[in-house]
Amino acid sequence: MKTQEEYVIRFNLSERIQHVILFVSLIMLLITGLSLTYYDSWLGRMMIEIEGGLQGRGRLHNLFAFILIALCVYHAFYITFSDKGHKEISHLKFRKKDFKKLIPGLKFSMGLNTNKPSSGRYNISQKFQYWGVVLGCAVMIVTGLILLLKVWGIAMIVPKWLWDITGVVHSNEGILIFIVLFLWHIYDVHLSPKIFPMNKVWLTGKISKQELQSEHPEEYEEIYGKEFVSDKQ
Repeated sequence: MKTQEEYVIRFNLSERIQHVILFVSLIMLLITGLSLTYYDSWLGRMMIEIEGGLQGRGRLHNLFAFILIALCVYHAFYITFSDKGHKEISHLKFRKKDFKKLIPGLKFSMGLNTNKPSSGRYNISQKFQYWGVVLGCAVMIVTGLILLLKVWGIAMIVPKWLWDITGVVHSNEGILIFIVLFLWHIYDVHLSPKIFPMNKVWLTGKISKQELQSEHPEEYEEIYGKEFVSDKQ
């Protein structure tokens, strides 16, 4: 008979809410953005119709764009001025040892190496995912605001060549975020065989002590020292 597992708080309520707002806004921006990008396809036309036509699609896209901007502003203040946020961003910074573990980590992921590189609070894959989304959001917001000038009828203050490039970058960045968000992050965090069907930490904020030791051994040692956690039956 198993005893109750011990848990460690990994993400607080603010961080979990930020995460939910981020993925909801990004998903809605992807849906409303890609439906316009591929409006000449049957799927694009169907999505635009579901979204309430071109005007409805535009309103939805702008709404979630401003939600994303507000979230980014809040997140910037959170990681700068709150103790917890400041600690999180410190853990997310790349360090020399991360890159030393890059090749062994790739080999482990491909089944070419049975020894999984140890990691702290975040491994290098998670750091790339975080900074990839940060960079992607920054590009999306800047290019989106430039494109919004045309909607507001003041596109003449931007050179046409810049406006054209911005349109290409904005749509392609949306596809790139889709790849990072769904084909990498979702699999890595929720759909890999050892986690499937879902890692509940994004809902509860808690990680079991045993999982912490297995997935983040360096962080475990920082918290508990080199204490060994035996399987309790």
